[in-house]
Amino acid sequence: MSILREKFKIFLDEKIKNKENIAVATVRLILAAIKDRDIEHRAKNEENEISETEILNLLQNMVKQRKESVKIYHDAGRRELKEREEEEIKIIESFLPEKISNESFNAILKNLCDELDAKSIKDLGKVINTLKQRFPGQLDLKVVAKKAKDFLS
Repeated sequence: MSILREKFKIFLDEKIKNKENIAVATVRLILAAIKDRDIEHRAKNEENEISETEILNLLQNMVKQRKESVKIYHDAGRRELKEREEEEIKIIESFLPEKISNESFNAILKNLCDELDAKSIKDLGKVINTLKQRFPGQLDLKVVAKKAKDFLS
């Protein structure tokens, strides 16, 4: 069992004991999503579980979905649902690694472009895929794509 999966189980046990319903429901949703991906992965590969990198990408997608929901609930005036989604975002983000700062990212991007010999916008996909693999859960891919595009233009 991976370290991240173990963290989920420990966190879930702790929150069940403390009767923190939102945290319990959120971690159960995470575990269900991981299990679903494991089953899907098993059908395609010989491995039983998805990798930690794939789990981190899954968590990032869950945060992205909830941020979209927060905006929708805010526009609709549904304060209680908005607050619940914001709480879920905090819980999910607690499992993600610390985000890379802008200054660090600019240096990483420059070094990676030199390493991959990326000089034009045609190399954008190669740069973004490499960043996703090397820094799972640490980058906002929307920002990464914009900055990489600007850098390669």
